[in-house]
Amino acid sequence: MTLQGRTAVITGTARAAGIGQACAELLYKNGCNIIGIDYAEHDFAADVPWDAAAGDPRCTWLQLDLSKPDHVLSLPEQMKKLGVSSVNVLVNNAGIADPYMQSDSLAERAALWQGYIATNLTGPFLLSEALLPLMVHGEGSIIHVSSTRALQSEPHSEGYAAAKAGLLGLTHAQAASLAPRRIRVNAVLPGWVDTSASPDGITQQQHEWQWTGHVGRPQDIAELVLFLADPDKSGFITGQHFVADGGVTKRMTYPE
Repeated sequence: MTLQGRTAVITGTARAAGIGQACAELLYKNGCNIIGIDYAEHDFAADVPWDAAAGDPRCTWLQLDLSKPDHVLSLPEQMKKLGVSSVNVLVNNAGIADPYMQSDSLAERAALWQGYIATNLTGPFLLSEALLPLMVHGEGSIIHVSSTRALQSEPHSEGYAAAKAGLLGLTHAQAASLAPRRIRVNAVLPGWVDTSASPDGITQQQHEWQWTGHVGRPQDIAELVLFLADPDKSGFITGQHFVADGGVTKRMTYPE
């Protein structure tokens, strides 16, 4: 395995059926040591669906709030205490997607805006910067999980769309800055993915709206992340963003 013995830091790993946990599982099964991060306190040994990781010293889980800069900047010291001296892969997956900005109160909308930017954009930037001293020269890979909302919008999604679009700018800017160290930076843009964040389930009509005939699975995004993490498979790719949405953003729609 190309990634055998490499260390991957992944944010947003607490959700049992989420993209972050799918990424952690797939990278783990491909040989990575995993450091999972989430703001939510959780018993990963109880929640993990892949039994091999429960109690495995290759997997470490930390509680950290990306919206708080002091939390993010404390991570290198926490990792030092864990004996982690290098990082090969960083997956900035954690983020918030609601509530939408529908309040009539400017103060409330401003607070929502600041929350989206703090968690979905500033957090990934600061985490990347904090871990740079540990990133391995020549084979490091930073992967930002953006969204198709960076490219298209619906009403009242200003905060989410702006933050996710900001990740695309951050991606190519970091790719340029980190090129001398041969650290690659790319972004993935999931479309509709069926996770535990979709409590009402997915209708057949919603599946059929996708050109693939079904909405995405967390594993679909994890496979793309695995590809971008592996320097042997994607070593010539940096500064790019990859849409995984069943073709929906390319679908032409007409007025009803």
